[in-house]
Amino acid sequence: MQKIPLMFLPAEVSKSISKIFLAFAERIAGLYPGLGYDLQKTDLDFKEDEYIAASILHALLFFLLFFLLFFILLYRIQSKELNISLIQSFGYSFIIFLLIFITLLRYPKIMAGKKAEQIDKYLVFALKDLFLQISSGVSLYNSLVNVAKAEYGLVSEEFKKVARAVNTGMPMTTALEKMATTSSSEFLRRTTWQLINTLKAGASLKGALRSVIDELTADQKNRIRDYAHELNLWSLVYMLFAVAIPTIGATLLVILSSFAGFGVTEGVFILFIVLCFFVQYVLIGFVKARRPVVQF
Repeated sequence: MQKIPLMFLPAEVSKSISKIFLAFAERIAGLYPGLGYDLQKTDLDFKEDEYIAASILHALLFFLLFFLLFFILLYRIQSKELNISLIQSFGYSFIIFLLIFITLLRYPKIMAGKKAEQIDKYLVFALKDLFLQISSGVSLYNSLVNVAKAEYGLVSEEFKKVARAVNTGMPMTTALEKMATTSSSEFLRRTTWQLINTLKAGASLKGALRSVIDELTADQKNRIRDYAHELNLWSLVYMLFAVAIPTIGATLLVILSSFAGFGVTEGVFILFIVLCFFVQYVLIGFVKARRPVVQF
């Protein structure tokens, strides 16, 4: 089962504790109409209102943690007044609460996209295997079973669901339609619908598979080319935050603290350096996330 990075409590524990937020979560659900559909395309064991309630719970836990940290920093270390420390700690922690809550609501869509990438990664090989078996005279059902037993990652898992559904008496077209409606991969959905239409029309499956394989291969090559073009821009942005801003910014902070009476303390200078490292880490993670998951 997939896991949400910012949700550190187990799913069952989250559901049990977050029940107190279900009424409020049902009201928020209307603001995110696609959340339930995104949850269906992932392996998360949550209903729409349960997931929103669990998101509120974890965002509150982060709020309490950062409130405590900010209060210690402001009241104990920087020796600010109690009222000012409480107000500022609450304000900073509330911003973090909103950011984490919004991030958690966005995660199912991100995870569905990642799952689609993992499916597309092995889909070409699985379809080529399927194409060869059908060309050799193997039936579609047996071909799907053979691909499901092979090591094609999430593609094999999706085909296993179809094979199990057919074994329980479900018609092949109905099982394929179910996979098409729940799959997060656009190409797998497109392939499945072509197979369904071909089966209903009684036409040959080889031509449909051949066209999908060629289209998917061309799309993966285009994504690699586009990513190579993007790297030029992101390399420049990374060098800006890794070299230019830390060097020039540190120099400006020293000058301001020496001549302009800006009051730059050692803590502010350290915070600036830490912020630069954090931005670099975020940029590296973003560039890595943008890398297309393809394999030839």
